[in-house]
Parts: sequence; structure tokens; C-alpha cells
Amino acid sequence: MIDRSIPVTRVAFLLRYAKLVDNLGASLERLLAESHIPEELLDHPEAAICMKSIFRFAELACEATGTEHLGLYMGMSNHLRDLGPVGKRLRRSTTVYDYLRKGIELYDMLITGQRIWLSYHGEEIHLNVATVGEPGIGPYQSQLETLATTTMALRRALGRDWSPGKLCLTYKSEEAFPENSCFAESQIVKGAEGSYMVIPRAAMGMPFSNSSFHFEQMEESIAAQRLPEDISDLVQLQIVSLLYEHKLHIDYVAESLAMTRRTLQRVLSEHGTSYSQLLAETRNQESVKRLRDSDEHIADIAFDLGYTDASNFTRAFRLRNGVSPQEFRLSL
Repeated sequence: MIDRSIPVTRVAFLLRYAKLVDNLGASLERLLAESHIPEELLDHPEAAICMKSIFRFAELACEATGTEHLGLYMGMSNHLRDLGPVGKRLRRSTTVYDYLRKGIELYDMLITGQRIWLSYHGEEIHLNVATVGEPGIGPYQSQLETLATTTMALRRALGRDWSPGKLCLTYKSEEAFPENSCFAESQIVKGAEGSYMVIPRAAMGMPFSNSSFHFEQMEESIAAQRLPEDISDLVQLQIVSLLYEHKLHIDYVAESLAMTRRTLQRVLSEHGTSYSQLLAETRNQESVKRLRDSDEHIADIAFDLGYTDASNFTRAFRLRNGVSPQEFRLSL
């Protein structure tokens, strides 16, 4: 049996890495091709992308830019406004503990290939981060970004120069941390059994101030819903994300999840469904919504959903709903 759970993250997170490596002079087109990531996927920030592909991209990006700490620079430049609706909820935190608690609860809206949790050790609290698969330079970037992003956020409560007392990392990098990093004052342990940073228990009640933080108008590219782990739900997310671009061929969706067409078909079959069934179901759900909530011409809806003409759309709709699109709209 093949595992039906695929660790993924949002394409929105890849976009920030893509911009960074492009600014550093690396060939983004080459990095995407060697990571087997369709370049067109960058146009769909709300879609999912396999963590395996992300880790490969991060590894190649570090090699191309000459650093082992790309995730550190990314985390230090992140702002809550970059996290879409998740960031909006985090910015309303009242204390350090409230921020960490919300972050843990909301984490699977952003990524399913990694998890974070708190553990208690006397007067110290550890924020732990664990990533799927074996430790390597790719997963290391993801862990670094998470810990650096959290550190920068906690400085709003604990002071602009605050650093964790201790930073432990499973990956043993050869490169030293830059002197101006957010971990400049931290004791750094490499090759540890787990990755975590130490926060004083006394800091948990410190107020999480919003007074110095300016929120610009932003495009919410990260959908306010949790990323699915079930393969059929994940395929439906990809279909919804790509629906209006007409990039619905099974090969394209399979590639976006770092799978071959045959593997995807086999896994879906084991799950009691097929790609064509999921595509038809997703199209039907969207067509019902469009017919109910708008007065658009039926031919326009048919074209948007990838049907060759209105008659094909009408036949498909009647087959699933027992009435034609026009009859459904009239019944409302």
C-alpha cells in the first residue's frame, strides 16, 4: 500500500524563496527545472506543492547562492503580513504564550510536512520543530525559517535585540552563523537529537504589542483553510487552484505533487476514487456555486470550467444533479 498522505506546503512560500534566489543572481528557471517544479505553478500561490520538491529546491538554491543558511535570511525578513489570514490572527495575540499557542494551532494551514510544539523543562520552554524525512540541508532551511520567523515575532514582546538562550539543530552545518543574525546571542548546538529553541518560562506572560507594527493592504494569497493530508482532498485542492487556468491534465497535477501519472492513479484507486471523478466533482461544485451566486451566462461558466461548449456542460450538470443548469437556476 502507498501512503495516501503527502507532506505539502503552500506555493506562496516557494514564491518568497524564488524571489530571494532570483535577487541573489541564481537562475530561477534552472532551479525549478532541476527540482521538477512546473514554473507555471508559481502563478497559483494558494495551491499545494510537495515538500520533497521544496527541499530539493532549497538544497539547489543554497548551492547556487553559496550559503547553508538561506532559510535564516528568509525567516529574518518575514513579517506577519506575509502569512495572509494566519498572520492576521497571530497579530491579535495578547501574550507570548498566546502567540505560540495560536501558531501551533494554525500551522497546518501553511504546511503539513513539518510540525511544531512546546515542551516544558523547569524554567525553560522549548519550541520544537520536526520535519518529515531524514535531516538534510533542504529540511534544515525550513526549520531555520520557522525558528527565525518566530524569534523575529517574539522580539515585539521581548525586545528588539532578544535572542533565544539556546538554539539546537539536527543538521550539522559547516558554515558559521552570520554575526548579525537573530541568533547572534544564542548558544548554538549543531547535530542535536532535535531542533528547538529555548524560551524562558517567565517570558510567556509578556504582552504581545501591536503598537509598532504597521499593516499594509495585502493580497491574501494563502487560503484561510487547513492544508489537506488526504490524497483525494489534496488533488481537489490542486484542481480548484488550477481550475480557471485550464491546467487540469492529470500529468500536470501529478507533477505538482512530485508523482507520476501512474502513481497518482494507483493511489487514488486505492482510495476508492479516480482523477476524472475528482475533476467532475470539483467542476460540479464550482458550477453550482456560480449558478447560485451570479447571473453569468451559462456558456461563460462552461468555458471558465474547461468545457468545450455549453452543451457538454449541460449534459455533465444534468448527469450529476438531475436538472439542467438553466432549470437549477430557475428553481432558486
